[in-house]
Amino acid sequence: MNRIAEVFRMQLRDKFSWLLLPWIILGSSFAVNLLIAASQPDTLVTGGLTSIFIYYFVIGIVVPAQTFPFALGMGIRRIDYFAGTSLVSVAIGALMTVLLLILSVLENSWLASWGVGLSFFDVPFFSDGPIAMRGATYLALFLLMFFSGFAIACVYRKFGRAGMYALIVLGIVVTAFTPMLISYYDLWDEIGRWVEANIHSLNDLTPWAMLFSALLALVSFGLLRRSTV
Repeated sequence: MNRIAEVFRMQLRDKFSWLLLPWIILGSSFAVNLLIAASQPDTLVTGGLTSIFIYYFVIGIVVPAQTFPFALGMGIRRIDYFAGTSLVSVAIGALMTVLLLILSVLENSWLASWGVGLSFFDVPFFSDGPIAMRGATYLALFLLMFFSGFAIACVYRKFGRAGMYALIVLGIVVTAFTPMLISYYDLWDEIGRWVEANIHSLNDLTPWAMLFSALLALVSFGLLRRSTV
């Protein structure tokens, strides 16, 4: 447990990457959208909020390269490194979730869309439902993005460039052939009806996001245990 706490503190020494940079990126996106909204008469609904979730994907890729070799050099076990880093991702994700929910409520209820008709933090589909459910959705999405990036980083640590090339090729093949197979079996209408009947907001995808986050975490840990430094 002491080793896990040590990893937790080690990761949080880089407060700029974990705490400041994502809000700098989100703030820059917000400023640009605020200027656009102020320059036009219509309400602007923007997807700029996704930038902070994309950043969490990027930091999932970057963190192992920056800290994993150092942690092993300090005698920290791989399982402790994984547990401590995962706890940091959950803690920071929870903090970001709370802040995003506060900004969403302020934008919708108190600040009148910032006076220029801008929907940045409170947007349809993404911000629907009770506040607690939205919080669970945000956190699940943060973890899904982090462990997606973390799994990619672990593939590189285990298999090197060859593994990354294989992963990229696999991604291209899946992306290219999945629509072709759906068209071949004439499943687009059936998929559309299922989506229309079952997916009404991002909250409906929360259980799937949690499931895939858990699976990616397990894959990451399995690769990390057998990876080279």
